Amino acid sequence: MYFTVLVITVWLVFVCARPALAYLDPGSGGMMVQLLLGGVAGVVVLARLCWQRLMLRVGLSKPDAYEKAEP
Repeated sequence: MYFTVLVITVWLVFVCARPALAYLDPGSGGMMVQLLLGGVAGVVVLARLCWQRLMLRVGLSKPDAYEKAEP
């Protein structure tokens, strides 16, 4: 079901779309690079937090002193 909707959507976007004839200035390119790097940094931080919590639950890591003080 979802696959057919995805295929139809992609087909509509690529086949039925008209050319935009738009202009992208250098500032737009820099903003896109900044957005990409910020997204990658966010994913890395999220993965590190989840990895630490997973290691604590499995018992392969010991909690920090700050985590021990919380009730």
